[in-house]
Amino acid sequence: MAGVSDAGAIAADYSATGAAWQHGPGRIYDVLAERLVRDTPTHWDGRLVVDVGAGTGAASRAIARAGGRPLATDFASGMLTGADDRPPSAAADARALPIRTGRLDGWVAAFCLNHVPDPELALVEAVRVVRAGGPIVASAYAADDAHPAKAAVEAAAAEQGWVVPAWSGVMRHVTSPLLATVDSALAVAERADLGTTEVEAVAVPFPQLGVAELVAWRMGMAQMAPFVATLDPDAQAALRNRAAELLEGAPPLVRRMVVLRAVA
Repeated sequence: MAGVSDAGAIAADYSATGAAWQHGPGRIYDVLAERLVRDTPTHWDGRLVVDVGAGTGAASRAIARAGGRPLATDFASGMLTGADDRPPSAAADARALPIRTGRLDGWVAAFCLNHVPDPELALVEAVRVVRAGGPIVASAYAADDAHPAKAAVEAAAAEQGWVVPAWSGVMRHVTSPLLATVDSALAVAERADLGTTEVEAVAVPFPQLGVAELVAWRMGMAQMAPFVATLDPDAQAALRNRAAELLEGAPPLVRRMVVLRAVA
């Protein structure tokens, strides 16, 4: 995201991740995006809604299923290509959307603002582009969103030379905490002068996912997928097997997110 010192590295890694994302993280983020849109107490029928940080289109598809008309934006342009059902899209910073004031009927950001060092500016932009009465909805990783799959895959990858990208470290320790609790998200909304805002912590279980799916989830993340793509098939298989070994006996996955809802 522009404004972070290594924004180009973030965009490059996400752009290089597209297919791996849908084969791994997509099966999780599609469910989270559906939950975000479905549980928002508004009607989406006919609404023109921007999906900020759209990635491979999880929230866009949820908006369309709810009857809305999505527009997709993402700072990583490579994430916006390849899907047959892709809505109209543009590469854009969440804090400077190429959209006229009051042009939209809604704004959704599913796990996009975790990358933004000043998420209040993205919410100010949401208020600018959404006409009065339209929904503004965002989700972010919760502070207690953790599972052993993350450490297992990273440890297995490190054995083959993977190093945590600098941007990922910034996201984990600097930008993600800004929205990682109900109180911190409310503070961001207050800085954005967002008005009446509802924030809640939400837990979404994934009991159907086995070890192979959990490993694929973490191997398909943007901080990992470009590295995995450099490995030959035998090395990739070894990584998967080693991560699965480290994950033996792990609990079922539960994703925990913070959801912010407001009205323009």
